[in-house]
Parts: sequence; C-alpha cells; structure tokens
Amino acid sequence: MLSILPLCLLASAGVAFAHAQLVSSDPADGAVLAAPPREIVLVFSEPVVPLVFRLSDPAGGIEALPAAGAGIGTAGTRLVVTLPPALASGTHSLSWRVTSADGHPIGSGFFFSIGKATASLGDGGATSGDRVTAVGLFVSRLLVMAGLVLGVGGAGWVALFSRLQPAPDSPSAALPVPAPALVAASLWLGLAATPVWIAFQGFDALGEAARGWASSAVWSAGLQGTAYGRAALLCAGAIVAAIVSLRARRVSLRLWLAALAFGLAGVSAIVAGHAATAPPRIVTVPAIMLHMLGAMAWIGGLLPLRAALGAARGASSRADPDGAALRLFSRFIPFVLAALIASGLLLAIVQVQAVSNLWTTAYGRVLLAKLALVLLLVVLAAANRFLWTRPAAEGSLGALRLLRRSIVAEVVIGTMVLAVLGLWRFTPPPRALAMSAPTLQDHVLEEEGLMATLSLTPARPGPVRVSVAGLMLDGQPVDPLSVTVELAQSGSDIGPFVREARLGEDGRFQADGFVLSVGGAWTVRVTVLVDDFTSVTMTDRFDIAPF
Repeated sequence: MLSILPLCLLASAGVAFAHAQLVSSDPADGAVLAAPPREIVLVFSEPVVPLVFRLSDPAGGIEALPAAGAGIGTAGTRLVVTLPPALASGTHSLSWRVTSADGHPIGSGFFFSIGKATASLGDGGATSGDRVTAVGLFVSRLLVMAGLVLGVGGAGWVALFSRLQPAPDSPSAALPVPAPALVAASLWLGLAATPVWIAFQGFDALGEAARGWASSAVWSAGLQGTAYGRAALLCAGAIVAAIVSLRARRVSLRLWLAALAFGLAGVSAIVAGHAATAPPRIVTVPAIMLHMLGAMAWIGGLLPLRAALGAARGASSRADPDGAALRLFSRFIPFVLAALIASGLLLAIVQVQAVSNLWTTAYGRVLLAKLALVLLLVVLAAANRFLWTRPAAEGSLGALRLLRRSIVAEVVIGTMVLAVLGLWRFTPPPRALAMSAPTLQDHVLEEEGLMATLSLTPARPGPVRVSVAGLMLDGQPVDPLSVTVELAQSGSDIGPFVREARLGEDGRFQADGFVLSVGGAWTVRVTVLVDDFTSVTMTDRFDIAPF
C-alpha cells in the first residue's frame, strides 16, 4: 500500500515545473515591411519577465535592446521592444528570452524584412541554453529534490521515531535514533547542489553556455531572474533546518526543526513550477503543497523505517520500540495516501486536460513513463501489504529481511520517479500548449477553376481540425454536395485518414476527428463534389511542429 503513493506524485507537475507561450508578434515572423517599424510587440499566454532581447541586422551585427512594456522584475503579458532608428533594408532577426510566471526561462527568435528579404541569418538568433546547461539543471535539481524528499522527509520521521525512545540520561549520551547514513548524505548533497542549481538557472535564463561562473549577471539571473531562485533559497533553508534537527539531542527541538524544514520545503514547491501558476490558484496552490509534503512523508520515511526494522531483528517488535515505529508509520500513511490521490488527480486534470494528450504530447509521454515505474511500485506495495507487514510486526526475521529489501527497491524506484519527474522541466504541459497553439491559415488552393482557403488548427501533434472556406468555382460562390478531407503524413505509412467535412455556422466546412500522432510534413487532400457530375480534388502540405 505504501508504494502506491508515487502514483499521485506522477499525476501532476506541481513538484516539478505552465510554460508561457508566445501568442503573437507584431510584426509577424517572416513579415516583409515597406518601412522600418519603430517597435516590436510580443504577446504571451501569461505574464512574463523580460531577460534578453538581441537584434541582428542584415550585416550580422548584434545589438542588445531594452523591453519597454515591462521592466526587469515586472511581469506582463505584453512586451514592447523599441527598435533603433533607421534600420537598414534587408532581413533582421530578433531573439528574445523571458521568464514564465512559473519560473522557467523560455526563448525563441523570428525574422522580419524591410523592403525585401535577404540572406537568412540562421535560426532567428533564438537564445537557447546548451546541452551542458540542460544536463546541469537536471542533475543539480535532482540532487536538491532528493535532499528534500529523502533528506528532509527522513529527518521528519527520525524526529517522530525519537519520541518512541527513552530520553538520553546525560548530554553526552548517544543521539536518540541516529539518522540513516543515506538520509544525512542526501541532505549534504542537496545543500551542496543548491548553489550549482542557481548558477545553471542563471545560465539558462540568459540563454548562455555554462561559462563565466564568477559573472554577477549569471548569479543575478539565477537568483532574481526566475522564481526558481527563491525556490532554491527555500530548499536550502529546509535542508539546513533538517541537518540541525538530526544533531539535536532534545526530542522536542528535533520535532520543531523538522516541522520548520517541512514547511519551508512545502513553500518552495509553490513559488515555482508548471502547476504553480495554473488556475484556479486558490485550489492548485494548496494541492501542490500537499503533494510535496505527501511525497516527503512517504518516500522520506522509508530509510528510517528500514533502519528501525533492522534494529528489531533480535526481538519481538510487539515489545520493541522499533516495532512501534512500524506501527506508527503504518497508521500515518493512509492519510498521506488520501492527500496525494486527491491533489494528484486535481493537478493532472488541470495540466493534461484531455486523455489523448497523454500520448500526443511530450509532457504526456513523460507522465506515461512515470506511470510505468509506478506499476513496479504497485507490485511491491501488494507484497508488502499482504505478505510481509503483519509477519514483520509479529517478529518474523524472514519477513523483516524481505520487507527491508523491498524498501530498498522502493527507494531506488522512487528516486527514478524523481529523475523522470525532472524531464517536465523541459516540456510545457498541454494546458500551456493549448493557450498558444499556432494556426496555419490562408493556404489558398486552386484546381480546375475551383478555389478555397484551407486551414489546419492547432498546428501541433494531437487532435486537429481541417477547415475549408471561400469555395469559388470560376469566380462564383459554390454550394457543394459534399466535401471530403484526407490526411496523411508525407513519406510514411501513416494514413490516409478520411473524414466528411460538415458546414459550420460560420460558413466553413469543418472536418474534426483527426489526431496527428507526430510532427513533420502532413498532406491534406480535399475532394469537393460540386454537383453530380463534377468532382475536384485539391492537395496541400502542412508542416507541423514536433512538440
């Protein structure tokens, strides 16, 4: 039963990290303008904080630009970037990097041309961190999260188990219930990884390679440029409180310090992350904190419980304090399980939104990978509950050995869950994608005198709609008998999928029910039955971004 709890941890992104998305820009990407614009306006799906704006001119020169719509440290959904006067003719690119309300830096770039387009400058100058920065973020965050879940969570259970032991006879007496070595190690590793995490967050915020560790700009961006700077400081405070708790000799002081550590860790989970900004926040914020505290209470208790079971080998646990620890843990966990199930389901519904997003988005596929790990934990849970817990509580040495081995497996798989959870840092949830899903419009087709405007929305993997509008035959509106749409991926065996388009209230023929499994080039074939004797087929290709 105890191993079922990671299922809830996997069901949400609250402990990890909604990305903001660029909704529109003026001028648009690829626009050709007759005169130089005075400013560029970027509109995002949620409030962002500007970090970096760089303008590249046709000659390859690069200039940093300020954002007037929102100053550094002030969030807004509309950013105005003032351009230098008298821009040269040709193609320019603007690269930008901002921080989402959830603390994640995002960046991209786009082109616009004055007069006429000239040679491309590359990828629009999009600022993006390098592979070393991404790996550094992943590893350092994993160590900090392990420090919270295994370390702070373990310190809390060590403090609770201390209440079951008699008080020491003198100040020089041994500590009541010493902490398992792995609990202490996870705390120190997490504390050491915290400044590294802040530095890599700074590199990521600025879109720079992991060089210049002494740069004040990197540390300022890591601490102040994103919400994860505040989260990192709170994590460090929680870990320090847990370390001091483990060294305290008074049980009451241990308990107070452990409670402080739990509180700081819970707050760190709600100041940054995907679900931290998901509406309605009055519901999602408490759910995130419950989720974090529940994960710490479950996984963090496994190592202290294993140590208690090891100490109980030679005596009946009914009369041994360590047996009392097992009973305490067993009584407490059902309440943790209830909190994790409720908060996990809530956050999963908010973030994933549709079942199909589980396999059509990167975010959903990460969730499915975590659920596969949960299946292993469920097997262990069943064995623990029905085979070994009762015999172990009654003093069976064989059951104690099996239960301790099972706990080791649970800790390993639980750590794997934390690692896979870290991948959410790099995958925006379906909720954010839906807010900014691009629409490819105004593909004007003409075949045998028949003209139409074809659109596909949203232009990303997942459920899509194909719309056909403005049907004209030889310059005159036409009311067709039927419109059939086929969709197939170019150069592969995927499709064709056929749907009958229906006339909507807006005058467009709309074909629903398509699901794009992958990105890339997709061919759309529209067959219009003009009358009983005339049928015209038009074909076009859409390039779908591989989200």
